[in-house]
Amino acid sequence: MAWYDRLLGRKSVRKVSALEEMMIHDTRALEKEARTPVYSAMGNNAAFQDSILPPVDQTYLEQLADRYSHLRTVITRIASQSVAKGWEYHAVGDAGDKEERKILEGLLRDPTRGDADISGMELFKAMIRQLEVFDDVWVSIVYDRIEGSEDKIVKQLWVEDAKRMRFHVDEFGKFKDDVWFDTITREFLENKNSKTEGGFPAEKMAYFYDQGTEKDNIPFARDEIIHFNKYSASARLYGQSPIIGLSKKIETALAIENFQNKIYKLERPPKGFLDIPGHDEESLNRLGEYIAEETRRNPNFVPIISSRGEGVSAGQAKFVPVMPNMDELMALPYMERINNDINAAYGVMPIITGSTAGVGGLNAEGEQINIFDRTILETQNCLEMGFFKPLLKIMGIKTWKIKFADINVKNEQQHLANMLQKANIITVLNKLGIKATLDKDGNLKLPDEPTVVMPEAKPEVGALKP
Repeated sequence: MAWYDRLLGRKSVRKVSALEEMMIHDTRALEKEARTPVYSAMGNNAAFQDSILPPVDQTYLEQLADRYSHLRTVITRIASQSVAKGWEYHAVGDAGDKEERKILEGLLRDPTRGDADISGMELFKAMIRQLEVFDDVWVSIVYDRIEGSEDKIVKQLWVEDAKRMRFHVDEFGKFKDDVWFDTITREFLENKNSKTEGGFPAEKMAYFYDQGTEKDNIPFARDEIIHFNKYSASARLYGQSPIIGLSKKIETALAIENFQNKIYKLERPPKGFLDIPGHDEESLNRLGEYIAEETRRNPNFVPIISSRGEGVSAGQAKFVPVMPNMDELMALPYMERINNDINAAYGVMPIITGSTAGVGGLNAEGEQINIFDRTILETQNCLEMGFFKPLLKIMGIKTWKIKFADINVKNEQQHLANMLQKANIITVLNKLGIKATLDKDGNLKLPDEPTVVMPEAKPEVGALKP
């Protein structure tokens, strides 16, 4: 309904949970993303209308991803394994142009050309993290421009902060043509015919980096941004992060961890009270400070109180618990369930995160690895189609394509188990008269038209001979 509210001029209001408020106000300052210095100077005459915003507060998504350790581990594993084997250059046709390959290798080896300490490997890891947290990747392109010419050469690549990047489109998702800017100064212009520095043509703003106020927004042209996502299955502007569907569960997990943290800190309340009926109750108030002090000094301190009153006589002491334990709260099984839901959403199996829960032998372990490999392959394909392909098109390179190296992760134990299983199958088939073998790749190979040879029947003892 957010888009409908926008059409009616209404602003949607999202209720902020107590945990979210705690996360916002109690979190450390996030490390600032490296940005290109060419975009530091901005004009002050921006006059464009409000653009469509992401459907979910993306700062909130990042807070959840950064704070919950299991989710952070899952995202880290996907990012690291996706680029672990590096990438390869494949010639299109008989041979690729050597100069084009040299340009590609130089750009992906040092994407910022020394302006920041960011390697190609780090660039791709940053892309994957943006995919898994926001389902939106924004890569900005800095060009070297030739004065007096419309020609331009790709100079730098930067991963922009997805929380700040916006589409400059109308309510139907069509790019607007109402804002023009100078590509050198990044200042906004009156129209497309306005004078620019260096005499370069004015560019139409298709995207912008939102810095909070219109005059500080940083404009980008269509060919200055490569945007793609992974999980969105519909024609939408922004992606659809898996964290959206997991947010309440992750909040619950964080609340459980916060509860445990407070229990095990000195400020925690006592586990219970030792009630001794029949004793003087007048000193109870004096015991207050003593109990508080002893609880701070000794986490295992058990206060003693008296419950004597009218009709109450001395009796046997009893312990009155006031703090439930984690077993009573069923916290640990629920945490495991939440982690399993996260694993399922991201295509990551427990063994990948270091957990042995649910691992039932070699076959199960190998199957978990196979599932994770498919997740990695999907992520690699997403970057190849969403980033490599448009980048090559922008650079005008037609004789090369870029692919991530095959995962080729072989679990030796699983491999041996599979080979033993195949050997047993071959033995059984050979006994039936079906000649089965293994090809050079270790795959089971059967004859095109297998013939079953039945063993010759032996005559019974004592049978009459003709």
